[in-house]
Amino acid sequence: MSKETGKKCLLVTALVFVGLFLGNYGQYQLAAVPSMIYEKFSLTDTQFSSIMTSPMVPAIFLSIVLGVLADRFGIKKTVMVCYAVSTLGFVLRVFAGSYGMMFAAMMMTGVGCTVLNGNLSKIVSSLYPAEKIGKVVGILMAGSTGSMAVAYGTTAFYPSLEAAFWVTAVAAVILSVFWLVLVREKDFGGASQSAAETVPVREALKVSVRSGNVWLMGLALLMLLGGATVISNFQVAYLTSVKGYSENLAGTFGTVLMIGSIIGSVAVPSCVFRSKKPGLWMLVMGLIAAVCTVLLVQLPTAGIYAASFLNGCLRSGIIAAMMALPVMFSDIGPKYAGMAGGFAVTLELLGAVVVPTYVIIPLAGGNMLGYFYLGAGCIAVSSVLIWVLMGRLSGGK
Repeated sequence: MSKETGKKCLLVTALVFVGLFLGNYGQYQLAAVPSMIYEKFSLTDTQFSSIMTSPMVPAIFLSIVLGVLADRFGIKKTVMVCYAVSTLGFVLRVFAGSYGMMFAAMMMTGVGCTVLNGNLSKIVSSLYPAEKIGKVVGILMAGSTGSMAVAYGTTAFYPSLEAAFWVTAVAAVILSVFWLVLVREKDFGGASQSAAETVPVREALKVSVRSGNVWLMGLALLMLLGGATVISNFQVAYLTSVKGYSENLAGTFGTVLMIGSIIGSVAVPSCVFRSKKPGLWMLVMGLIAAVCTVLLVQLPTAGIYAASFLNGCLRSGIIAAMMALPVMFSDIGPKYAGMAGGFAVTLELLGAVVVPTYVIIPLAGGNMLGYFYLGAGCIAVSSVLIWVLMGRLSGGK
């Protein structure tokens, strides 16, 4: 790789990093200052949760489609269109005066992250040699998680909600302009090309949908992220409205949780797969994360920090470890792993959107503490499903 090519790869990587950062930062700005959002739009808990999870809706319906479009029309054009849609969403947030408009604007902001997450391995493998792909993907995903910590730590310090929204909107405009002007399709010429057999989309989807392992993985992720999303949606709201914390202090717990998530994403998978009983380890870690889901709103301040860190570390570590599973399924293998992983992640994001908003909140009947107990129950169920899945793998199924 020449020096000039190396600089261009770093530039494109930086623009992808910023795209992932902004998408998640903009979403979790709302979770950091829930009182402002509730007051501005006169929201119920269900409406607030639906706005919080609306950026994930595009991923449910568009992840596979955007992958196909990137193959057909190129990465530059596909990402550019999605960045433009996200930018428009960030700008519309500033002027949103109703729940419906805010929901639509937030959903639009998620399109950029959707195209990047769905094509991340394709983008990175076209820029870097094979031995660097894992490291670069890890850095990009850590940046995505880190943005949530920054959102929790900074949003409450803006002079107004509009100011917070304007900063993100301007950053999104600058990012879109930079992508349009500085990136060329030839930049994705392919420093590393996979030797794996190219498989038609229909064939890969058919095999993935018929796989019991893929469904079990997807349902486990659905329950796990569905339960975990309760925390990101309501931890600050509960601690401020019920426990009397300031939003500045309550936001620091979310920051610690996301720091734990970054560490867990890197450290947990290697520990799990080095052990002789990975399924048992993941079951225990999941159950601990479930317990912490309740403790992180009930303990004294120091205990909340500890429970938040543990919850983020363990649940993110489990998710990161599960991302490596499709290639290990006997009916999937490397040939169909990409589509199988995408299908499972679609179910995961469906859980983040549907479970907290349309299952947990109605079941709890407006009892906010009940949200956390039900969220913990979802994570516990997920842990059992993961244990069953790992047992099937060790049994060769």
